[in-house]
Amino acid sequence: MFAIDANVVVRYLTQDHQELAAKADVIIEGVEDGRLVVFCDPITLSEVVFVLASRYRLGRTEIANALEPIVSMDGFVVPDKDRYVRALDLYGTTVSHFGDACACAAALENCEGRLLSFDKGLSDVEGVQRAEEL
Repeated sequence: MFAIDANVVVRYLTQDHQELAAKADVIIEGVEDGRLVVFCDPITLSEVVFVLASRYRLGRTEIANALEPIVSMDGFVVPDKDRYVRALDLYGTTVSHFGDACACAAALENCEGRLLSFDKGLSDVEGVQRAEEL
C-alpha cells in the first residue's frame, strides 16, 4: 500500500501534463485492476476537490462524477469511505461546498441527520435536520 497525494489524482483527471498524466494513469489503472492499493487521507480528497474547482474551474457535478468512481474503487482506501462517497454525491447534487457536504454526510451517517450549522441552505439537504441552537 502507498499513500496517494492529491497531485496524482488531479493529473489523472485533468491530463494536463503529458509525462505526469501518463504516470498517474498507470497508478490509477493499477488501483482499478487490483494490482495496487492506495491510501487517501480525507484531507487529500478535499484538496483534490479544491484544486479541481479553483484551479481548473470544474463544476461541482463534474468533479463529483469524476471522483466518485475513483474513490469507490476497492483499492482506493479512504477512512469512512462511504461517508466521503455520500459527500461527493451531495456536493455534486445539492451542497455547494465540499466541506459542508462532508458535515452533512457525517450527520446523516452518525447523528440521525442532526446538524448544528448556521448555513440555512443545508436545511434543504434531504434527511438533514439543521439547527442553530440547542
